[in-house]
Amino acid sequence: MFEINGEYWGIFIVSPNHHSLRRSDGSFTIGVCDNNEKRIYISDGLEPLLMKKVLAHEITHAAMFSYGVNLSLSQEELLADLIATYGQEIICIANKIFHRITE
Repeated sequence: MFEINGEYWGIFIVSPNHHSLRRSDGSFTIGVCDNNEKRIYISDGLEPLLMKKVLAHEITHAAMFSYGVNLSLSQEELLADLIATYGQEIICIANKIFHRITE
């Protein structure tokens, strides 16, 4: 469990055919952020790097929900993908630059 802006979120690693991973069209996905239940579901058996990326993607959705960031679905997915794919690099660069300018 983790907290974002005073809201507590649970993370559940579930089988790939768990009902919470089923989309409205009947297909399955590998990660879901459920704002109503404040839960994130991640499919088990993913390779570690993919699991980390999916986790970062879904936590980004949780952050947007918790802070009331309202974007269109396509914008929300783009932002979550950006953070999941490049977030660590961006933070690492910012930390290095901040360290240099505050020495």
